[in-house]
Amino acid sequence: MVLSSVVGALGVLAWLTAAWAFKEGKRWARPVATVMFVLGTSVGLAGLLTKDTSGATGLPPELGWVGMIPCLAGVPAVTSLWRRRRPT
Repeated sequence: MVLSSVVGALGVLAWLTAAWAFKEGKRWARPVATVMFVLGTSVGLAGLLTKDTSGATGLPPELGWVGMIPCLAGVPAVTSLWRRRRPT
């Protein structure tokens, strides 16, 4: 749970930074948000699919799927970043 909380807090901080950067018109905002989305999805999938030595997943399936919820929200967020024009 500690690891999930730390990853979640870092994710919130990263997304707030990306939102600020996009609003300010920073050129790096779109690629960085896309990389953050890919990394977040990778972490979510790792939590969902990684098996321990007994052959069961490391996290209960419910927690693994809860870790994937932010990724579902990230799809429209990153898509809209690339569709919108940069603010002037």
